[in-house]
Amino acid sequence: MDIIEPGIPIKGDYIQPDLILTAHRRKHSLLLDFKSYRLKDHQNERYDTAVQNPDQLVLRGAVQGVPPDELSADFSYSSFGDLTEIHDLSEFNFTTVQFEAHVGGANLRIEIVGSEGFNEPNLNDAFPIEVPHGKDIPTDYYPFDAEEEDHTQFCIYMLNAAIQLAGDYGSDPFNVDELLAESHKLWGSMSEEKKKELRTWGEKFLDKYNKKGLDEHLRKVQKDDKPAWFHKSSSFQALRNKADEFISDLEAELRQKKLGEF
Repeated sequence: MDIIEPGIPIKGDYIQPDLILTAHRRKHSLLLDFKSYRLKDHQNERYDTAVQNPDQLVLRGAVQGVPPDELSADFSYSSFGDLTEIHDLSEFNFTTVQFEAHVGGANLRIEIVGSEGFNEPNLNDAFPIEVPHGKDIPTDYYPFDAEEEDHTQFCIYMLNAAIQLAGDYGSDPFNVDELLAESHKLWGSMSEEKKKELRTWGEKFLDKYNKKGLDEHLRKVQKDDKPAWFHKSSSFQALRNKADEFISDLEAELRQKKLGEF
């Protein structure tokens, strides 16, 4: 993986795919844009320019470790709907990937729709991808985003990270970036724009839970001119008990939300 939600100027245009994945041994990048049903004006032309000029992905710093003149690229829209039924993409050599829940014997099925496949044959061979019934869709790799529906999950991961860092750092302060790096495996791959969104959430999260009683165990200070927190002299077990209490409430809230979806 190279970067999440990068903003890339290419040939006088600007693209912002949700994800860029690069197979460095094959010198091939896959640009992904996750959609509901709507496509923005001129988006197809801009992504087509990117695929036709893959060297720009390297020269603009979005892809690393591949010589610019040796990189090839594919682009794909991904959606829970079949975009090929709504939009005419025949003018562009784009692959469209559809996510479908509860199909046949699968909890989730990911497949190529429409007539266009990937330029990289091994990518085509990987589809369809299925998560069988009875198996949860894995979320640990990308546990949360800066979206309202992820807020409960975000708080659970951040509380667990606070417990971990308080134990690791002792009386040394830790900041929001360190909390986010502990709680989200892909923090290091995110664009600065995405990191800024999550930092704002992180600071609000700590302020909220300090008011709920976490400030009995974590003290707010400044570190490198930024807000930071450190574990007070009260027992570590007391902090863990308080955080576990919050986590238990949040997990119950999350279970209730899932029940409401059925």
